[in-house]
Amino acid sequence: MPTPESRTSFRRLAAGAITGISAMPLTYPFELIRVRMAVETGQSIARPTPWGAIRGIMAEGRSSRGITRVFPFLHFYRGFTVSLLGTVPYRGGIFLVWETLNAQSRAVLSPATLRANQTRIHLAIGAAAGTVSQVFTYPLEVIRRTQQASGKGTPDRMLGIREVVNGVWKASGWRGFFTGLGIGLFKQVPTQAISLASWQAAKKVLQI
Repeated sequence: MPTPESRTSFRRLAAGAITGISAMPLTYPFELIRVRMAVETGQSIARPTPWGAIRGIMAEGRSSRGITRVFPFLHFYRGFTVSLLGTVPYRGGIFLVWETLNAQSRAVLSPATLRANQTRIHLAIGAAAGTVSQVFTYPLEVIRRTQQASGKGTPDRMLGIREVVNGVWKASGWRGFFTGLGIGLFKQVPTQAISLASWQAAKKVLQI
């Protein structure tokens, strides 16, 4: 963004969101295959393989009368809509928090303090960005994974978002939408902290 006036919160959010969704149509099937292999690991003695997961996904819906019977490759996009809905605020939120807190640190801290603690500051801001985005979007993550794994239980149809939400609510209440959040934070917080701090350091080294 060329000028400080153009660095609005909306543009920061939009930049992160576009970054997050740009590759999703191509990479999402691989995510579904990975999730399906993880599900099959707990249900079968035999070691699951990518080709086995692909064949299983392609075979789903053969007895249905929906569009997935005509275009079986659509089964590789179970949960894609909710994943898209989650990626926009997640990636957008990361960049929004990152850029906002970096701007605040430059406004509040002295140049000498920034130079002396630059890496630690960037790690802390990256961790904050990862935490905020993960907590606010985690319910969508739960819905997405439920839809991705649903092919084993309901191969002839795709579970809708409302159906998944009702099922999770009836089973566990609001806590069900945050199942596994702790381990998710253990993974995402250091990942985002290190990634964003490394990205900033690389920009400095390359003088970008």
